[in-house]
Amino acid sequence: MSGHSTLVGGQPLDEVIRRIIAQVLVIAPGDVQPGKGLVHDLGAESIDFLDLVFQLKDALGFNVPYQRWQRYVTANHAGQDLAVVLTPEVIEAFAEEVMAEQALAAP
Repeated sequence: MSGHSTLVGGQPLDEVIRRIIAQVLVIAPGDVQPGKGLVHDLGAESIDFLDLVFQLKDALGFNVPYQRWQRYVTANHAGQDLAVVLTPEVIEAFAEEVMAEQALAAP
């Protein structure tokens, strides 16, 4: 996806995100492609985003409240068609943001 070298548990973040999305949506990881709308193209439903955030919390190893995801979407994608705009890259950008916040909050 982004090609960044951010690692989570020794794996590139984009691969972790792809695996989580595939697991939650019960699709092949190869179906999770850049630019694919999680709702429009991959069939995600609103409840799937709760599971995505929960799985992301497990992968990152720290608490990621669902409300944090809701604030992120509102702040970055208000007024947009979420069925199309919520892509793997958006999940990855969200993960990077919460990882950066966590790093700043760490003692």
